[in-house]
Amino acid sequence: MSAPEKQYPFFHDMIIRWFQGVLTTREMIAQLEAVTTPEPYEPGLTDPVSLFETALETYHAGYFYEWQDYKQYAKDTAPTVAGLTHQLTELLAGHQSLNEFMEWGAWHNMDGGETTGGIFENRNIEYFCLIFLPQHYRQLNTAFYEKATGIIARSNDIPYGAFVIALHLLLEKEYKSLYYFLTAYIEGHKTDAELNLYLEKKFSHPLPAFRYNISTFPYLDALHSARESKSSTTAFMQLMMI
Repeated sequence: MSAPEKQYPFFHDMIIRWFQGVLTTREMIAQLEAVTTPEPYEPGLTDPVSLFETALETYHAGYFYEWQDYKQYAKDTAPTVAGLTHQLTELLAGHQSLNEFMEWGAWHNMDGGETTGGIFENRNIEYFCLIFLPQHYRQLNTAFYEKATGIIARSNDIPYGAFVIALHLLLEKEYKSLYYFLTAYIEGHKTDAELNLYLEKKFSHPLPAFRYNISTFPYLDALHSARESKSSTTAFMQLMMI
């Protein structure tokens, strides 16, 4: 006796969970394979969304058109904190490849970022997926992902300005750059105007939501105190490593 046909909500929930990150690509494909025969998947060569939609259209054309109508106006198709954390955990556990993770993390950059009307759970993980990953992925290693996972899991409670700094401090090159500049500032060789220019150059982005300057930097008062007391730069850096 054959299994009963899966209804549309089964597929709808599957792809939404993939978009949000609760399912990795491998997990989504395993669910698809339980009821239909998707095309072969090759990380970096196969678009997981197209793979899902092709399989859905083959399985039930009506379900495919229902999904197409829904996704035009969807507001639940962006990564969540729990989803991004799951993706990183599965990456670290070896249950998905780096290519698979990057493919998922960059889906919303397709078509100029206008693939869906999804809204991220918070600005921090939106920044991580839209800007930080594409800019720095070549520098990221296992140690980075291990530390970043904990920061991302707490991202709803971390101010945007602190989140951006914390991510960059996990990169040796960025840590050194900030260390040398802040040393000069604490020693009195740099002004607030120069600090503002440095922050804009290092961390700002043209998208309005991701502008960064001295007013975004949450450690300014502490930095002023460090300069007045001639505190060590290392101690100040520790303050920013959340």
